[in-house]
Amino acid sequence: MGNVKIKKIIFYSFIGVLGFIVILLTVLLNYRPHVPQLEKYGIEASLPSTDNGLIVQFTGNTNILISDGKTSILTDGFFTRPGVAKVLWGEVAPDETVIKYCLNRAGIEQLDAVIPVHSHFDHAMDSPIVAELTGATLIGSESTANIGRGLRFPEDKMVIPKSGKAIQLGTFKVTLVKGRHWTYPDPEMRAKLLDREIALPLIPPSNAFEYVEGVSYTIIIEHAEATVAIHGSAGFIPNVLNEYEVDILFLGLAGLETMDGVYNDNYQMHVVDALSPDVIVPIHWDDFFVPLKDGIKSRSLLEKVLQGMDVKKSFEMVEERNPNRKMVVLPLWGKLNVSEIRRKE
Repeated sequence: MGNVKIKKIIFYSFIGVLGFIVILLTVLLNYRPHVPQLEKYGIEASLPSTDNGLIVQFTGNTNILISDGKTSILTDGFFTRPGVAKVLWGEVAPDETVIKYCLNRAGIEQLDAVIPVHSHFDHAMDSPIVAELTGATLIGSESTANIGRGLRFPEDKMVIPKSGKAIQLGTFKVTLVKGRHWTYPDPEMRAKLLDREIALPLIPPSNAFEYVEGVSYTIIIEHAEATVAIHGSAGFIPNVLNEYEVDILFLGLAGLETMDGVYNDNYQMHVVDALSPDVIVPIHWDDFFVPLKDGIKSRSLLEKVLQGMDVKKSFEMVEERNPNRKMVVLPLWGKLNVSEIRRKE
């Protein structure tokens, strides 16, 4: 009887500890540290979907729509946003139902191009499906092309650009400049995900870590009304952006807060200072594990505890070096005229 009692105590103790761990992880995963900059720099949508002129629209992570009503370009088009468990321990795949919901919610019916900033799952996994649904050309590296091939996307609708060579897309001139991804502090993650190509067609469902970097790009989009740059990851190659100048810079923040002051200074010198924008629009700050139907949320306390992810700190690192530049946080789904974003306070 004594042994039975001891076993029960051990069993219930184990259940109690397990329950405590589950509750703790749930709290850490769902609690979002306050980021005052999201309110401070927030701007309201100013246009109904029928308005013309050069507009931008933010649909989470590094998804940026640029359109003048004649030509429309979308970066990434990552909408599926699988949960943490699938990414870490399972397999991921595009969810066409979710993609269609998000395109409909954004009012996106037709695109001229879908351009992933690089080939990680949280950027390029959905890109071929989005391009197929909208009649767009898929533009990106050979790795992005192999994601397309794995989804049987037409070869004649894919373009692999030469770094620094402009492509004319309707009313836009688009240049993809080869850069570098943010350097993961964890050497194992660097080895798995960076400086590697997807060499063969990638057929989903697949392990998320099969979506390796390929090539990371800064995307320069020139238009009569404004020139913008989308820089999706907090990495850089010295001096490659010096010949370009933009009005608006969509600046990737994810991971910047984990780097030291020297890295931050170099990142901003070779990206922000080089491009000399009037306006900085932070991107890649939201938690891309949260479905877009639930709204947009900053990174969880769990990511801060485990990985040092701190959205407030990343904003502060940009603020401190750019006191004379306007910063704007775009609303989810809302469309804004570029002139409104550029308007001086």
